[in-house]
Amino acid sequence: MRCFTEIRELKYLYEISQCQSLEQAAAHLFITQPSLTKAVKKMENDLGFKLFEKTGRRNRLTPAGKQVLELARPVLKSFDIFENNIKRINDTQQVSIDFGVIPFYQTPFTSNFLYVFRKQYPYIQVNIHELPEETIKQQLISGDLDVGMTENFLSSPYVLTYSGFEDEVAVAVGENNEFYHSKHLTFSDLKNSIFNIVTSGHNNYNQIISNCRKSGFEPKIAYQSSQIGLLLEYTNLNQGICIFNRCMIHDNLIGRPHLKNMHIISLIPPPPCYCWVSIRKQTEISPEIQIFASELTLSLTEDTQKRIQ
Repeated sequence: MRCFTEIRELKYLYEISQCQSLEQAAAHLFITQPSLTKAVKKMENDLGFKLFEKTGRRNRLTPAGKQVLELARPVLKSFDIFENNIKRINDTQQVSIDFGVIPFYQTPFTSNFLYVFRKQYPYIQVNIHELPEETIKQQLISGDLDVGMTENFLSSPYVLTYSGFEDEVAVAVGENNEFYHSKHLTFSDLKNSIFNIVTSGHNNYNQIISNCRKSGFEPKIAYQSSQIGLLLEYTNLNQGICIFNRCMIHDNLIGRPHLKNMHIISLIPPPPCYCWVSIRKQTEISPEIQIFASELTLSLTEDTQKRIQ
């Protein structure tokens, strides 16, 4: 059995695991799909076991493949740092990346991620812009932004979207709320509640209205905002309920000691929600943009898994 001898092979493994699609992974890696398919077969032959299994249209890691990926993660991270620090020796100029994010994704997670990223890649200057989703799409196309983080998949031939991460919608209540000790709720249980939710036009808003109507009622909305922190503050004061992405609720409770007693409750069934990382499609995408988008996607996925567990 021959082990991996090229970092490139580990990068292929990681990218396919993120995209779960050979076609998408090949596009991200800037190689043809047949070349990637051939490389995967070679890796599996060399190792003596299957790395991926086909499930519908998706290419999912086998149990053995998952073990290999876990071993590969620290190697890839160390190599990225090595590669980019070597680059600094030859090029001491800072590289600038313009990063657009919708308002309610501006959370402690975003701040913490940027703090860690800047320590690892001090020569990459990240300029963050808080913008509406449509503006992010337009500025990615025009070249005013390099990377965007949005609620919706940005469908455009001029934008390359990385794998998004999936979260779930949950309910947050203050300690005086009737549901404070509940572990699970359905939308039917919320019929008589006062709702504090995101402003109309967002997927989260549409999901809430749709699920309430399916359960036979119109929600009583007291307060709307695009700032999840304000929704939680208002909910804690007026004894209503806040419905939002679980991870966003959790992250916005961090750093607000006066809200530490608020309780997050799962909805049954849990409505899914997503976050997508996109980059401007170019003939040649800079290594810095690829690194930033990959690190952001990985951190989002790992953070979400911790919050949902």
